[in-house]
Amino acid sequence: MSLTFTFAGDESGDVSLNFVKGASQYFVVTMISTKSPDDLRKTLEKLRIDSGLSERYEFGYHKLSSAQLRKRVFSTLASADFDIWAILVDKTSLSEAFKAMSGLDFYLFFVSELIRQIPDQKREGGTLILDEFGYPDQTRDELRRIMKARNIQHRFRRISIRRSQSEPLIQIADLIAGAIWRRDTHNDTGAYEMIEHKIKKLVEYDD
Repeated sequence: MSLTFTFAGDESGDVSLNFVKGASQYFVVTMISTKSPDDLRKTLEKLRIDSGLSERYEFGYHKLSSAQLRKRVFSTLASADFDIWAILVDKTSLSEAFKAMSGLDFYLFFVSELIRQIPDQKREGGTLILDEFGYPDQTRDELRRIMKARNIQHRFRRISIRRSQSEPLIQIADLIAGAIWRRDTHNDTGAYEMIEHKIKKLVEYDD
């Protein structure tokens, strides 16, 4: 029996379209995929220990405290066993219809759009783990509703909503999403270039 893929997703940027009040121009949703999720979790745990970080430390792109730590983290990720799928949204290009969406619906619309981009055979029978965005049951139910409305079959055996603090795979997805967001928001490509070779697909969403 062949191993199925485990996917983990997170986002970078905010879901607001109120640019007058400081909404980000770009929004990124990233998913990583691996057939060895436990090995990948252990890789991040070893990195935490080797870096002298506290037991409760949560990896996140915007939480990396120094350029040296960022380089160490992304050097480790560059050789780890996972692939990257991502969608980049320039929110200034979106139609008025998106302004009528709730924050959760906006987020899940682009989660569903990214799922659509991943080949069926990769998703078949796999597991999808997403970071909490509101209440877990509501997030899971709304994702299924949106995918049904958009005629997208997710094909996952299980969809799980977890706290990023307790799931290293979500922390890795956050690191990748942050690197992509930083590339376009600040023209800072350092972290992105270290993991670019792992990207299977990066969609620049055009409404």
